[in-house]
Amino acid sequence: MPLFLRKNILPSVYLGIWKIDESLDDFFSLYPFLRGFQSEVVGLYKSDQRCREILAVRLLIREIIDENVLLFHKENGCPFLSNGMNIGISHTRGYAVVIVSSIKKVSVDIEYINKRVLRIKDKFMRDDEHADSLFEYMIHWCTKETIYKLFSEDKLSYNEMQLLSISHNGNDGIIAAKNIIRNKAIEVYYHTFDDIVFTFTAL
Repeated sequence: MPLFLRKNILPSVYLGIWKIDESLDDFFSLYPFLRGFQSEVVGLYKSDQRCREILAVRLLIREIIDENVLLFHKENGCPFLSNGMNIGISHTRGYAVVIVSSIKKVSVDIEYINKRVLRIKDKFMRDDEHADSLFEYMIHWCTKETIYKLFSEDKLSYNEMQLLSISHNGNDGIIAAKNIIRNKAIEVYYHTFDDIVFTFTAL
């Protein structure tokens, strides 16, 4: 079932998250239109978890757009829709998230808050960036993943993305960031619930 679906999170931007409780059989029996993807999904992905994530993404697209559109991927892996809308996709164990817009480039990343990020912090943190907690390290990680996907054609390194500030407001917040290659300022938004954090942006 959808965890939540927030329409118009930004002007012309729609986002939804699916909590993946269903088995593969549940997906195909509860949502008959998914049977059209059954051979493709099960044939391509050996992991049951991965198959369920892909099906949850298809469901979110249907829930948000409410029309039959096809999902494709470019050679670099970036997703796009047959109706011309822009789309961003992310998933982690048990959750899938989709963000779409008809006029803006969009991107999203979702992660479990995990101490593993502390072991790799030197990989993605710049010398002029600072984090005070595990949560803020997760914000840095997710934000840079989101920016990387937004500017996929730039193939940015972590040092070519800079977080300037994080404004917290309960479970939500805004990150001021920068694509250094383009000298482009970006606002990235975050939301956290349970032990999950996700970041998203539109440009």
